[in-house]
Amino acid sequence: MLRATLKVFLDIDGVLLGADRDMSHRVGLADHALSFLEFAVSRFEVFWLAAQCRGDAGPAVAHLVRHAKLSDRERLMSLAARVRATNFDDDRTEALPEDGDFVWFDDQPSEGEMAVLKRCGWLDRWQWIDTREEPEDLLRARKWLEAKVARKV
Repeated sequence: MLRATLKVFLDIDGVLLGADRDMSHRVGLADHALSFLEFAVSRFEVFWLAAQCRGDAGPAVAHLVRHAKLSDRERLMSLAARVRATNFDDDRTEALPEDGDFVWFDDQPSEGEMAVLKRCGWLDRWQWIDTREEPEDLLRARKWLEAKVARKV
């Protein structure tokens, strides 16, 4: 399969990390996080767009791994190694490509980030995902990406 040129930007907390089903007071790897990551990295250019990643993906990966079950960690590290780092100073929108060919999965952009998306006409490029509130949201995200690619072909 040909890789699409779409760039996918991922937040971590609330997107790939949600409530742990076994211990609801803890954070854990969200349902479908591994299959979503596998799908995304095999078809798109994927980037971390999270507070834990400012020029170095290491802290983002460590944050994910810390909250993953031992049985998931090796697969998670392998997939996460294929996700690129971003860099920004204040708002994460600083790391988004100027050509607008991207999608950003995030549960809670800041007020300033939302203002940038609106000013640039990019609100449709932000997809609200909150696996804490909607544990199946990564399935919805995958379906959205599949439909987006099908429209481009």
